[in-house]
Amino acid sequence: MRKWTYLVATLLMAGTTATFTGCIDTDEPEGIAELRGAKSEFIKAQAAVELVEAELRKAQVAEQELVNAGLALQNKSAEIDLQLHELDIQLKQLLIEKEEAATAQAKAEAEAAIAKAEADKTKWENEKALIVEQYKEKMLLAETATAKAQEAYKQAMEQIEASKLLLTDEEQIRLNVVEAKVAYAKIAMDKAMYGYSTTEVKTEQRLVSKSTSSQTSVGEGAGTTTTTGTDEKYITYYVITQNPDNANNGYAEGSLKKLQEQLADYPNWVADGNIEAKLKNAVEIAESNLNIAQKTADGYKAILDNEYTTLADWEAEVKKLKDEMATLDVQKRQYELKKEELKVANPDLEKNKTAAEKKLDDAKDALAKVNTTTNVASAYSKKADQSILKGLNDAFDGIGGVVGYNKSTGEFSYAKTVLVTKAQEQIDGWNKLIDVATQGIDLEDLAWSKLEVVKAEAEATKANETYDADYKAWEKARDKYIEVEAIDIDASKKAAEAAIAAYNKLGDAARTQDANISKLATALAEYYQDALDKELKSTKAEATETSTNTKKAISAWIIANPLANFKSIVGLELNLIEWTAGAVTKANKIEQANANKLLELGASAGDIPYESWKKASTKVFGDKFNRDNEPRRVAVSADMVLKEVNGNRLATELQDGDYGTLGISIYATAEAARLTAVINQADTYKALKAEFTAQKAKEQATLDKKKTELAANVAKAETALTDAKAAYDKVFKEVEANIKKVSEDYDYKDAIKDKIESTISDYIASLDELGDDYKDMTLEEIKEAINAEYLKAVTSLLDKKAALATAERNLEKLAEGTYTDNNYIEDTFANIQENIKVKQAEYDAAKADYDTASAQLKALLAIFLK
Repeated sequence: MRKWTYLVATLLMAGTTATFTGCIDTDEPEGIAELRGAKSEFIKAQAAVELVEAELRKAQVAEQELVNAGLALQNKSAEIDLQLHELDIQLKQLLIEKEEAATAQAKAEAEAAIAKAEADKTKWENEKALIVEQYKEKMLLAETATAKAQEAYKQAMEQIEASKLLLTDEEQIRLNVVEAKVAYAKIAMDKAMYGYSTTEVKTEQRLVSKSTSSQTSVGEGAGTTTTTGTDEKYITYYVITQNPDNANNGYAEGSLKKLQEQLADYPNWVADGNIEAKLKNAVEIAESNLNIAQKTADGYKAILDNEYTTLADWEAEVKKLKDEMATLDVQKRQYELKKEELKVANPDLEKNKTAAEKKLDDAKDALAKVNTTTNVASAYSKKADQSILKGLNDAFDGIGGVVGYNKSTGEFSYAKTVLVTKAQEQIDGWNKLIDVATQGIDLEDLAWSKLEVVKAEAEATKANETYDADYKAWEKARDKYIEVEAIDIDASKKAAEAAIAAYNKLGDAARTQDANISKLATALAEYYQDALDKELKSTKAEATETSTNTKKAISAWIIANPLANFKSIVGLELNLIEWTAGAVTKANKIEQANANKLLELGASAGDIPYESWKKASTKVFGDKFNRDNEPRRVAVSADMVLKEVNGNRLATELQDGDYGTLGISIYATAEAARLTAVINQADTYKALKAEFTAQKAKEQATLDKKKTELAANVAKAETALTDAKAAYDKVFKEVEANIKKVSEDYDYKDAIKDKIESTISDYIASLDELGDDYKDMTLEEIKEAINAEYLKAVTSLLDKKAALATAERNLEKLAEGTYTDNNYIEDTFANIQENIKVKQAEYDAAKADYDTASAQLKALLAIFLK
């Protein structure tokens, strides 16, 4: 019976009545207030548990999206790294080809290929950075979601504690067991996700009942003896707490979050190029993992060999593990105390090692950042010769500007505060400007380049001739259109219709007379000619000349010879004319069907004058100067075109034909002139480029000198650290190894203890009355659950052995020269993804346990609400 049940009964038996009105302020009886408050707390607790479930679902979705993003990162990065590797090989080959080029053309082709390969490399590197950033965004979303779930869990546990205030002792025990089951599942989830859990569960024995009994016995003498005894009953109570300090060291190695961080650090996996050190570290980690896996498997095996059959056996095993852990904890504290004593006796060793580590880190960091921290030795300035200023400025306009070049003065410069790398980028830009200005001319092979000038001059001549021809074609097409523009085809058609009507009104004899036939044919011919001239139309109906079997449109016959062809061809085709002895003896009226054949027109193949004019205008001038989409009636001048391109005669728009053959002509003429000028100024360009190349080499020498200094600092720091570590290890190595060993032993025993305790809590919780949906668990199932963990431990042990063998083999392959940076990246990706799968499976299994326990918790809270 619930606490508030007793309260209600007490109130009813006492005859207490509460009356509430809008006018009287009546205090609520204390019992009712307690009942209402307790129920309110349980409603809040239920809602809190449901909130955790909702937040966990969101976190699960975010984690799955992160897993998908990780797979995408792995697949895409493999493709990108392969492309970058191939481009590196290609660039090395192209540089060789450039050096070995036998002709200027071959050299130019190699330079073009190098520029393309470098552009492709930049594209892939940018794409690589993008997919890493996308993964990091997903990781941040997942971290936010899991953090919300953590906070929701903490609040739910606090709310449940608040709801216990009015429970009986028996009810508190029932709730505590299920609460522990939830907590153990949460710990398992956290350890898979973070490698630690801020939730902690400890057990203590609590007294639940105590009774006293006495027994009196009569002795052989007159006296009696009374014996008094006390019976005490204890239960295991789970104390659930939160310890934020467990998170102080961040994500543990091998946890899901740590693996995700390592995946996000993908671009830096081989940043320092020290693959050997990384592989050796991988071997050490694999050995440590194998050692822990072996101990875990052995621990489970030893427990299973005991063949426990009672709950007391399993509780005794938990106690045994706790005792062993307590001993290990004492040993650890003793070793830590020993270490502290050694620190006192050797105060400088740890300080020296830490200082040496920091010094090495700082030295490495300085070397890594040398490109972003080293300035040029001095400011630089160089003015271009006036003779090449126009060529440089034309190129400057074409490429949209160059950093460090003043177009007005022709000065190239950078300040003393500029980084060497930035100065070199500027110099590359200056050389590119020269390359663009001298494009088409090999400054090292002017004999070949002079042939290019001849070609350019020929192309300019051809472009000018083409423009002249197109200009004349435009004039002709425009004039033709203007000529026919005023033609009124409708009026011509009406005149033809009127001529047909007039012809039909004539008498039979009159219709045979040439004068009347000529009037009709002439009107039709004028209609046909107007339609042909303006709209390129002719009659749909055709007629055949019998003598030659020639077939043409009726309009074509009439236009060619109106009277003769109407009488001898068209009239016969339409059965309008009859001949006897070489003379027209009968001329029939023109019925509507024949009138339609004479008047109905259709489009002929070809362009009408307007279209011809429009095409000619577009071809010679382009369409940029058109108004209302109309072709040009007035010619476009070269000055008009140059104004559109800011006076740049070498503008790409001219070369591409945006301004018709006029623009192409301007470009081709200017290009020929430019090449001629470059030939004449070749020595000046060469000298300027040589100056820039030497300056870049000078800046590189400054950077190399700095790198040499910093590399020497790194080597010196490494030696110092090696010495400091040797001195430190001589004193502390043994005690630290002991601390590590007892810590590992404590951790694996703690994991086994937690599993047994959580299984016991499952067992006890299953015995509670939660309805038919929750089946009672058997003692045999406790053993089965532990055996399942043992099998997992054996599988993990085999995996750890394989991982160690792989790590050792990779070191061997490195020594053989068959293991590269790409192999390391591929293996690391594969290992991380495989470990993520394993940890995700662990998390999912723990989440399933959590869901089950959470459902039981909600069911129990619902019972308490009844």
